Amino acid sequence: MMGGGMLWFGLLMMLFGLLVLVGIILLGVWAIARFAGSERLRPSITSSSPEDPLTILQRRYARGEITRDEYERIRSDLKGSGTSS
Repeated sequence: MMGGGMLWFGLLMMLFGLLVLVGIILLGVWAIARFAGSERLRPSITSSSPEDPLTILQRRYARGEITRDEYERIRSDLKGSGTSS
């Protein structure tokens, strides 16, 4: 009977080792995905071509961040920039 107990103990130790190995691999995959994703989401400071202010304004209006009156006022300010009123 002693041999059967040792067999089960050995199998349990192998299973535990396998679970630890799988956990380490999953942790590594999660960490890589998290850090790679945060780089993609972070806006680039050294962007080669800055976004057009009118495009940003249109997006804000489309998302409902500003009202139509605010949109029209800012749009006229941007189109007439350089002239004082």
